[in-house]
Amino acid sequence: MTLLCARRELAERLRAAPVDAPEREARELLAAAMGLSVQTLRLMPAEETVPEEAAKQLRELLSRRLRGEPLQYLLGEWDFFGRTFSVGPGVLIPRPETEAVVERALSFLQGHPGAAVLDLGCGSGCIGLTLALEADCRVTLADLSEQALARTRANAAALGADVEVVRRDLLQGPEEGERWTLIVSNPPYLTAEEMACLQKELTYEPPMALDGGADGLLFYRALVEQWTAALAPGGMLLCEHGDRQGEAVAALFRAAGLRDVTTFFDLEGRPRGCCGRLQGSPQQRRNPLFCIEIETRFPV
Repeated sequence: MTLLCARRELAERLRAAPVDAPEREARELLAAAMGLSVQTLRLMPAEETVPEEAAKQLRELLSRRLRGEPLQYLLGEWDFFGRTFSVGPGVLIPRPETEAVVERALSFLQGHPGAAVLDLGCGSGCIGLTLALEADCRVTLADLSEQALARTRANAAALGADVEVVRRDLLQGPEEGERWTLIVSNPPYLTAEEMACLQKELTYEPPMALDGGADGLLFYRALVEQWTAALAPGGMLLCEHGDRQGEAVAALFRAAGLRDVTTFFDLEGRPRGCCGRLQGSPQQRRNPLFCIEIETRFPV
């Protein structure tokens, strides 16, 4: 079988599955089976024969993809913000819409050189590692999952990022004395209804990275109720959320006394995240009247 025939047959099988981008996935799978980059594959003559061992590997990859296994897991890696990250079962797959979170974080960090940053619920580490490599900041990446922490450490080593990786439970809150200039998180935000009818590919991703409780807001409540106490004065809480959760998350941020609360959008124009800044000292923040004062003096 030639490269051209293999690619056409793959695309047809994938189109019938169906998948969203059969031509692109056909190239990705063929390149992976042959142990090549997509760029190298493009330069090869279309009439070149696919080696038998590669053809066997290709049939296995196609079978797994047609069963619904995500392409990213089959490849073992995926690009995010211009870098390649190792991914696999046990971690959430990096998605292009999450780049909007990174862009918002980088904009904030420009005015805070040397900032202490916490990527809470880091998964593969794509957010925190990108910030560590793009900005002047000290980054700690935290997750409850040991699989995620192992993947983050591997990605940090591969990318040459000097970061700290620790085990933390978002629902349990920070340790005594921790202070962060920026806390960024892409927490689980699917509702119980959405979890009950996941599309096939999502069933391969870890439920603990998807399940946001009955209304999808469980982890946002924990973030504002427990983790805002770990923000330094003027610090920012920055989160990704689902495209129908913007108003609810923004309301939680405001109720916690955060100011300049802003909903931002991804490249598709969908509400994708929320950020808010902290005003005042830790002593003021423990005073429930302070939240009312912030809402009165600094309307958002």
